[in-house]
Amino acid sequence: MPNHEKSKQHVPFIERGVVPAIVLTVICAACVALLAVTATITADARAKQEQLMADANKRTLFPEADDFPEELITEAGKSFPANTSIDLTIDHPAVDQVFVVKQGDEVIGAIVRASSKGYAGQLPVMVGFNLEGVIVGIVPDASNETAGLGQNVALAPFTEQFKGRFLSDPFKDIDMVSSSTISSVSVINSVKAAADAFNAFMQIEVEESS
Repeated sequence: MPNHEKSKQHVPFIERGVVPAIVLTVICAACVALLAVTATITADARAKQEQLMADANKRTLFPEADDFPEELITEAGKSFPANTSIDLTIDHPAVDQVFVVKQGDEVIGAIVRASSKGYAGQLPVMVGFNLEGVIVGIVPDASNETAGLGQNVALAPFTEQFKGRFLSDPFKDIDMVSSSTISSVSVINSVKAAADAFNAFMQIEVEESS
């Protein structure tokens, strides 16, 4: 009798019929369900956080804005007051993104991103314009430029020089970043490219600048 009881006590769990398998299946299913519910509950919060991070640079240019829907560069302008639709890929290849700047339901500006060759590759610049064609600010992505030199084109002493200028400004009096002429010229060229593209779909009348 004692030997019989001992053998019963040592029957492996996996060999005790179908019940253990059912129990494990139920536990696994419950875990998967809980993970799915958690993912669903947090999806909106995560999406909102990701969008806030993506819009950080745009909010630097337009802190009062609520939304920055992207405009197709092949149909640029259709969401703006001029109500045009231009394919920027044809005459403005330096431009790769256009964003509509909205405050509530009102369009208050545009952000155009253009790139040109810097010291270490393409140097993208986001340029913010109000609807009158005045630059509200620029945000260069100089992360690939030389630290302590070319990367300084992303700092306020350089970028603040563009603020408040009209889109037709030749930018001839911009003070270059010391020892970073290539990066500085790249930013200027990108701003000019963005301004040309902006004016192409906004059709703002400008005077020729010398």
